Amino acid sequence: MQGEVELHKTRGEEINNNNVEEYEGVTIIRPIKGIDPELSSCLESSFCQNYPKDKLQILFCIDNPQDTPIPIIKHLIAKYPTIDAKILISENYNNDIGHSDDYFGPNPKVNNLAKGVSQAKYDILWIMDSNVWASSNILKNSILTMKYNLNNGRQLGSSGNRKVKLVHHVPLALSINKQPNNFKTNEDLEYGLTPVQSNDSDYCSNSNSNSNSSSSLASSVAIQRKPSPLRGPNSSPPEPSSSKETSPIASSPIISRRKHLFKSLGAKLDEMFLHTSHSKFYVALNNMSVAPCVNGKSNIYRKSDLDRSVQLIPSQPCPFFADQNVKNDAKYYSSLGPGHSMKFFSRYIGEDNMIGIALWENCAGRTGLTGDVVVQPLSGSDNTLNDYIMRRVRWLRVRKYMVLLATLIEPTTESIICGLYGTFGLSALFFNCRFYWPWFIFHMVIWCLTDYVQYNTLVGHVFNDQNLIGYVPKWLQKRPDEDRKVIDWLYIWFLREVLALPIWISAIWGHEIDWRGKPFKIKKDLTAEEL
Repeated sequence: MQGEVELHKTRGEEINNNNVEEYEGVTIIRPIKGIDPELSSCLESSFCQNYPKDKLQILFCIDNPQDTPIPIIKHLIAKYPTIDAKILISENYNNDIGHSDDYFGPNPKVNNLAKGVSQAKYDILWIMDSNVWASSNILKNSILTMKYNLNNGRQLGSSGNRKVKLVHHVPLALSINKQPNNFKTNEDLEYGLTPVQSNDSDYCSNSNSNSNSSSSLASSVAIQRKPSPLRGPNSSPPEPSSSKETSPIASSPIISRRKHLFKSLGAKLDEMFLHTSHSKFYVALNNMSVAPCVNGKSNIYRKSDLDRSVQLIPSQPCPFFADQNVKNDAKYYSSLGPGHSMKFFSRYIGEDNMIGIALWENCAGRTGLTGDVVVQPLSGSDNTLNDYIMRRVRWLRVRKYMVLLATLIEPTTESIICGLYGTFGLSALFFNCRFYWPWFIFHMVIWCLTDYVQYNTLVGHVFNDQNLIGYVPKWLQKRPDEDRKVIDWLYIWFLREVLALPIWISAIWGHEIDWRGKPFKIKKDLTAEEL
């Protein structure tokens, strides 16, 4: 309930402060690998921040020198020549083993962005996945949040000694349709250069993927793409054919719609999960501030704080970093000098959570929100139900090892389980029966209405006019609920609620984590080991 209320109170509007001297220099680091939906517009949002341009540096980190997004990034750098932006490419990339000399552990995102951290011009770092879009006021709000110890635009209480050391933003996703493939000029590249989704673009994952580069994909970056043979949502219906071999059933719009629905269920379920169940608890846990709860899509912290947090690991007692090998690695990377501490976190799959813990434990820090959201566009045409299930299972298993207690009680936060034990208790106490079904139905209706209001509230965050003052990509020029009926929303909501418990059981029962096409296990020290 606390998270629900907080989501309604905050709108991600600009925190009023027009004193340019208040804003410190910031280095934006975006690790890149593979092509995600609307990659260009997501990356361009970094150039369009409502922030002094002379205090910005943007670093695009790439491991493979032949990676397909490079022409996209070069186009953006040329489009904004007044901003200090450049591409950092690792040396000695080996196609056989799939990485370069910049290999410090099994986490490829950390391996990739480590060079950006060490070469950052400014102390404040904004680590942002390549597949998320940020509104124009986010950076300004985040710097003021860190500087004045704010949370959702409000001053934190004086009780306790914790200061905001990590600013993060609520992650959301939107299921979008492919844009028409009729680009004619270079200016059109910003809207449709990203027809293919990389293999690892889920909401809980790092932005790096294992998608292989191909010459055909590379050519689609530089030249006009051919129209897809599949019908898009805005295309005109095909002309009737006189062929006797054409089956009226195969060409039925009902069959076509069902096929599209099955292919797009994954994106719609991700969107629903992040707009309802995930966001309310994400915000609530941050406000309660009993422990760090961080998603790595968009994080801002100081390089000096990160260095100090790793430097203190060998000497500070902490159950998360108690293993002697972990302490030895922390000591080694600290000995390399400032800017090398990020390499230490390459041993973890959930580096975002471990960075939050390090800042919390060793720098007396806490996390702060700004009331802003970051949005990941998801392909609405090739994101299946099984894709969604596999993503949820994979990251629940990761959380099982990192925060076991929270993972074990997670089903009690879902509507159906909560309704079942709640109705059973109330029935025994007040209705003198085992299970009073009208109360359970009433509970589910209220929960659904609450989620519906919250969903639309968060969509309002994304499409708030205060946020869309800079560059607005085409996929954000129309609210998703304008084309969706309430019955369609209810169908996705109901399916997500029903799937929650089976997904949780599958995650708890299994042990192996399929991560970027390779099997891993989490060891007792929370590090990852490839099987």
